[in-house]
Amino acid sequence: MNDAPALKKADIGIAVDDATDAARSASDIVLTEPGLSVIVCAVLTSRAIFQRMKNYTIYAVSITIRVVFGFLLVALIWKFDFAPFMVLIIAILNDGTIMTISKDRVKPSPLPDSWKLNEIFATGIVLGAYMAIMTAVFFYLVHDTHFFTVSNTSTSISIIITIYHISVFSVLSGCL
Repeated sequence: MNDAPALKKADIGIAVDDATDAARSASDIVLTEPGLSVIVCAVLTSRAIFQRMKNYTIYAVSITIRVVFGFLLVALIWKFDFAPFMVLIIAILNDGTIMTISKDRVKPSPLPDSWKLNEIFATGIVLGAYMAIMTAVFFYLVHDTHFFTVSNTSTSISIIITIYHISVFSVLSGCL
């Protein structure tokens, strides 16, 4: 019996690997292996992807708060003028750290997930505020103390802030 018309009419038609060509082309999903284990694998994979998307959202909120408020504090308190090269380096490093989220080792949740935006934004705000404060503290250590001994202040400050940027994100990615 040809199931192609029923598969086409269904909201989501599922065909198995050894189905007829007509049934496979009419269906929305084709199971590529025998049995239903591929459905379980697909659910677990989709839940892991959801966890990565949640981590990305928390990261995006926290880094936005960190950049805006951390560098605002540095610009207002110390009247520091950010060089265009420094802003470019920070943007590139930020993009590099975001790409690592795609390879996060996340555990799929045992139950279906949903977007808990209050929790996501609260976590992002707390992490972002922490990073903004630590940016100001780190800048204070570099600018107003002899904690780091450097010869060319503006070049060294941009290098040190860049190194700090990398270290904060490695810690942040470990927390998520």
